[in-house]
Amino acid sequence: MVQKALHAKPTSWGLCSDVITSWNDRAVTILPIIKYLIANGQRLWVFSGDVDAQVPITSSRYAINALNLPIETAWRPWYLNKEVGGYLEAYKGLLLITVRGAGHTVPSYQPQRALSLFSSFLGGILPPSS
Repeated sequence: MVQKALHAKPTSWGLCSDVITSWNDRAVTILPIIKYLIANGQRLWVFSGDVDAQVPITSSRYAINALNLPIETAWRPWYLNKEVGGYLEAYKGLLLITVRGAGHTVPSYQPQRALSLFSSFLGGILPPSS
């Protein structure tokens, strides 16, 4: 239904679809795009489930560290209902955030935590620190 509404070529998708293996024109890294967006004042959040085997948080942290952005909020937990929802680190122009107990498709693993994360983003605030 969504594909039809977008006038897209009908494609069968599943979680972590094999379509990605045949996608040959993708960029090796998106770091230049992230730099460009930050330089143009876009608010960016990079999020990852902490049990994501496809794009582990350690890889995201290494990539973000390569940007050499100043840290504005040191690595700390964020909370939902008095429980750790994940961890975050705020840099100048970018927030790196994890979602505890989530895999590659964060909302399907942790819908309440994902909603809290997205609500914070839309509200322009960091998730709660306690």
